[in-house]
Amino acid sequence: MIFIPVLDFTDNLPWLIPLILVAFFGAIVFAIIMIKRHTNFFKDDEKPKSEAEVAEEELERVLQPVEDESVAESMSKFDQEEAMKDEREEEVLGEDKPVE
Repeated sequence: MIFIPVLDFTDNLPWLIPLILVAFFGAIVFAIIMIKRHTNFFKDDEKPKSEAEVAEEELERVLQPVEDESVAESMSKFDQEEAMKDEREEEVLGEDKPVE
């Protein structure tokens, strides 16, 4: 006589519930992967920027032109004084010469 197994789900119910849950969520993940692959819903049209473009945008954002004339004059005087100080320091220190 040939033995034919009978599927009795009432006895094997504890392992069937996690299996159904895993299959259900696996189907959801599979559907999302297929949707992402075949549609443009999740794709970004913006291209990544180079480091130079990012730096330029950051400088434009931070640096603003000086519109007040008195402030502009004081800034130019300060720049000239700093340049003169740098020249004096270079004259005092001199160039580094190798020791023989």
